Amino acid sequence: MPSDRLSTLLIDIEADYGGRLALARAHVRLRHEERARWQRAGIGELPSDGRDLAACLLGRAQAFGGRETVAGADEARFVLTQFAPQGLTSGCVLQNVACAAFSHEAVPALAHAVHSWQVGAGSIEGNHGVLYRQWLESVDVWLPDVGSELLRTSADFVASAWDLPAYRLSLSVFPEGCLPEILGATLFDVCMPAPALVTAAGASGLAGGSRYLAARSATEHQRILAKAVEAIALAVPPGGAGQEIGARVAEGFMTSLYLSQAWSQDTSDNLRRDPFGAMVRMIARKARFAVGYHAHMKLNQQPFDELVAGDPVRFVRELGRSRWVRRGRPDDSLLLTRLTAFGGPMFRVFSNPELAVIREWIASLPEADGDLGAPSSVPAGGLRTTRDTPETVARQECAAPANAPANARDLYWRLLNIERNPEARTEALAFATLWLARSARNIDAAPDPIPFKEYSHTGLRRWFDEKAIAQARSYARDRNGVRKSREEVIDEALQLCPMILIDGAWLQRWGNPGLVGTKVGALLYAILSDEIGNGETQLNHPNIYRALIADMGVDLPDFRSREFAHFDRFDDDAFSVPAFWLSVSQFPRRFLPETLGLNLAMELSGVGGAYRTARDELRRHGFSTLFVDLHNTVDNVSTGHSAMALDAVELHMDEAVRSGGGRYAAAQWKRVWVGFRALSPPRVGWKELFARPRYVV
Repeated sequence: MPSDRLSTLLIDIEADYGGRLALARAHVRLRHEERARWQRAGIGELPSDGRDLAACLLGRAQAFGGRETVAGADEARFVLTQFAPQGLTSGCVLQNVACAAFSHEAVPALAHAVHSWQVGAGSIEGNHGVLYRQWLESVDVWLPDVGSELLRTSADFVASAWDLPAYRLSLSVFPEGCLPEILGATLFDVCMPAPALVTAAGASGLAGGSRYLAARSATEHQRILAKAVEAIALAVPPGGAGQEIGARVAEGFMTSLYLSQAWSQDTSDNLRRDPFGAMVRMIARKARFAVGYHAHMKLNQQPFDELVAGDPVRFVRELGRSRWVRRGRPDDSLLLTRLTAFGGPMFRVFSNPELAVIREWIASLPEADGDLGAPSSVPAGGLRTTRDTPETVARQECAAPANAPANARDLYWRLLNIERNPEARTEALAFATLWLARSARNIDAAPDPIPFKEYSHTGLRRWFDEKAIAQARSYARDRNGVRKSREEVIDEALQLCPMILIDGAWLQRWGNPGLVGTKVGALLYAILSDEIGNGETQLNHPNIYRALIADMGVDLPDFRSREFAHFDRFDDDAFSVPAFWLSVSQFPRRFLPETLGLNLAMELSGVGGAYRTARDELRRHGFSTLFVDLHNTVDNVSTGHSAMALDAVELHMDEAVRSGGGRYAAAQWKRVWVGFRALSPPRVGWKELFARPRYVV
């Protein structure tokens, strides 16, 4: 599969999950094989120490140079367009490393700190991908959104433009299995803030790139590079195992270097000042539209359709020798004066920029019949197309379960280990859909009836303020003191473990390209980052709760293990909401309104009341109150997570009101409120004996 198509599939991976993982795995293998052919002598001897390994790799990157001059605005625009797939997907290789299963560990925490820098730490103004798009648009290069099918066909991309993004995205879906390669690819990304060509484009006099280049190479950059090095130092243990992991780190780094070098070479070879190369690329891009309209035409005794579709390089050379072209004289060439002019058979077939390419190509041709192509810009064997990855790998997506969705305990374990259980994605969709269908039933009834049917920002703010005040007033210290026994407090804390040990999991995929670069996505990412510690394990909320449980004398299995899911001290109900969180998180686009409502309910749930009550109970029995104190402050309704969650809902609903009108806005608001109600386990109605409720989005 071409890299551009694969990238699009992996950016939006909510469908055919197992099949796309298989394609990603095959793509990684293919790229590593290509790197080995490029570097025939091998990667060479590597240091066994992680820090020394990182230093060695950084030294190798510095040994590779690249084109450092860009002549004029047109060349600069061309370079910036070719870099767009990389620039717009900044940070994508790290998007899943700090997922719910690993965010509490040191290496993923360091990786998250790097990723947070790349995506703006929850601020859209600092997101590198957003800054790159602003640079493009400042020089009149307008491209579709990341993940759109239109992006890959919207510009005249060189063959290798999507190769490095496809490699990074392919690695990213294996945060456990490909962690060493991810760390190597990350080190390369951070140590090379921008290729020499892109830096040269910024210095070419074409304004607009200063913010992007500054964000990538400012003083903060050295701190982030140190974190990338530290992550490798921790990931590469001493001894034989460390040598194997170190070799994989080097593979990720050197493959990234190889693909970056290939991009630089391709882009240098195909700069727009090469009229022949530009003409060949345009013909290759449009050839499929031409076939069938020239069945009886020939160029130098070759069938027109066969030549234009099968060998664009030869087609352009033969066209330059035909009667339709006067070499060196575009104004006298029938191709421009008759065929593409008003009344001609190809009028409006070419856009104005494409006509400019044709004109420049004709003007560049020597009047004497000779070599009409530039062999340095187009390979002699023909136009190089984007390399394919095998599509014959067996699909792994399982059919939707015909019966009830998975048991919550098992689904919890499988989704925390989804890399090894890709079929669980299908079960997660069934589980989340049934949960939401039940939550949507009797939406006007308690608990949490929908406060209003016709959405308005004023109505939402009024409800929010009243809810916050009511929760604060609900707290009242019992004059007789805390009535719960020590054992009851411990058991309540224990039952919350499956939930709190994945704190923030409902937002775990909001670091993905196309999501984190939106205003809503930036807010949700900021909340997620706080929940998992902002790159610091001691600030990670699940780790703080682990310390509390350990202080209570409870020894738990690893929460990612099957033993944890079937730990006999847990009630079955302890896994219901966490399984729903993990399920809905797999579909951030499909369940966007519901996620916003769920997030609002979660962040608002304990502020003012429940957290203060829990603090009294913990303090009474001599336990740390850090976890509940932290949430009572960080979730505050003024500037904390509750306020941010409200802002995210308002942003989404504002777009719904403006783009779809009243009926669409009402439907979106209902979905948001279904998500709000979904924080509490919904009742199973008696009608389900005859038919399962449906939930259509």
